[in-house]
Amino acid sequence: MRAFSFMLAALVAVPMAAQAQVKPEIRPFVGVFIPTGSQRDVFKDAVMGGGQVALEVSDQFHVVASFAFAGPRFKAQVKNSDHAHVYQTDIGAEVFRDVSMQNDWQFRPFLGAGLGVRTYDPAGAIGSKNYPSGYGAIGAESQLAKLAVRFETRDYLMSF
Repeated sequence: MRAFSFMLAALVAVPMAAQAQVKPEIRPFVGVFIPTGSQRDVFKDAVMGGGQVALEVSDQFHVVASFAFAGPRFKAQVKNSDHAHVYQTDIGAEVFRDVSMQNDWQFRPFLGAGLGVRTYDPAGAIGSKNYPSGYGAIGAESQLAKLAVRFETRDYLMSF
């Protein structure tokens, strides 16, 4: 429920920001959930999908809200389930540097950071658990007018 409330608030903020000359962006994404640390002993790698809403406050600064879902399999049977639903919801900021290229393309490397909540919900089992999280991100986007292709890597710090 918290994740839904968070995303609803982000979606309400987009039209309000548009009136304030801030450019909204919608970014669907597909990636990979790669567990590390103690999670590596519990989960296998999995496909992750989701979306981001970004507000371009300036050419060098964006505020972002993200939601992601992955369904990794357990490495061993857990509570009569063979996989979990993992939901990640967060809000953060990105700092860009514009690099002009030929033919009107822009190359924009960036750094990002944020805070959020990760929810683990074993499929078929009762009781999901929420954990606060923080992340650091590094990446780049190539942009031509309103179309952009992004590559981003995030590393999360959380309790598990």
